[in-house]
Amino acid sequence: MRDPAGTENFSHEAIYSMINHLIMFIFIAAMKRYLIILFIFCCLFSGVCGQSRKATIDSLVKYGVITAKQRPVLQREFKYAVGHVSDRVAILAGLQNIRMQKIFHLDPHKTGIMLSYGEGHFNKKSQDSINTTLRILLEKIKKAGLLTDRVYSYTLKGIDSSRYVAELQMIGALTEMSSRLEWLAPNKLLPVVQDLHKNGIISDSSFMRLENDIRNGKIESASQLNDYCELGRAFDLSKYPENPDVWLEQIHRDIASILPGLNFTNFSYTTIPDTSFSLPGARFKVSLVCNGQIYKHTSLAFNNFKNRSGKISPKDIFIEDFYRIFNKTLTDQHSPLRLHSIMFSPGSTTDDHFRHFALIALTKEQAEVFMKEPNFSYMFVSMDGYDTTLTSAKIDSTIAEWRKIGLFAHLSNAEISKAIDNAEADDPFSIDKLLANFPGVIYPLDSSMMSPHYPYVNLLSHLAKITHGAFAPTRISQRKIKGGVKLQYLSNGKIHSHMFHTANGWFDAGFPAFMKGLGEENSLPGKFYQLKYTNDVIYLTKQQHDYTVTHNLLVLGMQ
Repeated sequence: MRDPAGTENFSHEAIYSMINHLIMFIFIAAMKRYLIILFIFCCLFSGVCGQSRKATIDSLVKYGVITAKQRPVLQREFKYAVGHVSDRVAILAGLQNIRMQKIFHLDPHKTGIMLSYGEGHFNKKSQDSINTTLRILLEKIKKAGLLTDRVYSYTLKGIDSSRYVAELQMIGALTEMSSRLEWLAPNKLLPVVQDLHKNGIISDSSFMRLENDIRNGKIESASQLNDYCELGRAFDLSKYPENPDVWLEQIHRDIASILPGLNFTNFSYTTIPDTSFSLPGARFKVSLVCNGQIYKHTSLAFNNFKNRSGKISPKDIFIEDFYRIFNKTLTDQHSPLRLHSIMFSPGSTTDDHFRHFALIALTKEQAEVFMKEPNFSYMFVSMDGYDTTLTSAKIDSTIAEWRKIGLFAHLSNAEISKAIDNAEADDPFSIDKLLANFPGVIYPLDSSMMSPHYPYVNLLSHLAKITHGAFAPTRISQRKIKGGVKLQYLSNGKIHSHMFHTANGWFDAGFPAFMKGLGEENSLPGKFYQLKYTNDVIYLTKQQHDYTVTHNLLVLGMQ
């Protein structure tokens, strides 16, 4: 929850964590084209400050925080909280639920809602009245045994500084801070940092300092852990100037300083319009020279919005993936290290994740340490690859070979040059992925779901397009029949049909047989192949296929 103009998200899981930064990560992950990860608090189930559940709820009724009729609402919270949060946090979340239902007449466990608290809308008299009401409520909740001294003192200071404008906002803050501090308690956090130390992510001296800081209650956010990591670095975007001609290069230089050998010259960039969302945005295509080699990278399409002056401020960046250009350099250097971005849970109430981001350099083995519980529940690192074969030279030679065997024969020289430039600026997670930069070469099967009423008609039409005239079906239709969907089309004067037994038949184990059958049934000079590491299909003639396999130009799936 932000102070005071924060945002609360009352989705099912967020009722218990109530951490604004986590909500932002869930939102961001949903927009990215990567695997969505949802962090869940796994606090042990315990009593409330030595009291039983019943005694605590009785106290809340006694002090008038809830009515006797609202008791069942709190009791139901334990059903949602089993194995996830402590009794204290569950009851605080229940208090928030009660006020949500009273104000908005909805169940936060079933309906997502976002609240924003404005800043500067109350005069002194009104704010003083609000503060008096909040102090009375805070005292009652404390008397019920729901607050530690630390949470109580912090919240009281927040009231005195007019941080809160509503009871609902303050209770959300109590829930978030209580849950966060429980999750950062020494008995939970020390095993995590011990594992990081054992694997060389935290040095001996930093580990000793961190142990003491954990035991002394100085760690209030998981983001602080990065400060103790040997090759971790945090970035405060508010400290950069507004002009992208200045801040964009400076951020890249600051990232390059994490590791030796990443210094660069000849920095330049272009801004590319981004229409991925309803609001206009932009992407940055960056070019720089490192160790005599030109490197390029295009930022993700999750947007950078222009401010009123027409500039893109660093504070307007939603996701910072600029570091990936240096992973290309590290691959060429045959370094065992790669840079990763980090998502933290739990964060701090004062964190603003459009203002901060963090990076860390790790070996493959160190990155795997973050993939296991409970480590990834505190620090989740991005999925960046360690394929040592994806060097710039390998990518350039592979693209040249693709062109040699005619995969780009349908494209003009200008189109090929543009596609090569885009491929060089892409994230090389796999060689196969780079083919997406060349129009009309592959077809992503997931695109069929964009036509929900006639997915198989759409699928066959697009498969035909990537053959560039070799396969030209007409009168394509699909209809539901008993047991599935029947696809029918006319080709070479003959009607062909195929039965799919599910709505998304391209996920079926028999789909490769369908693709193989298309080539054989229609006497095509080539066949359709599914790429192994992507959900894409490519059409290859026999000569192209044999050359591709012999020279390891693509990784094909089952044939």
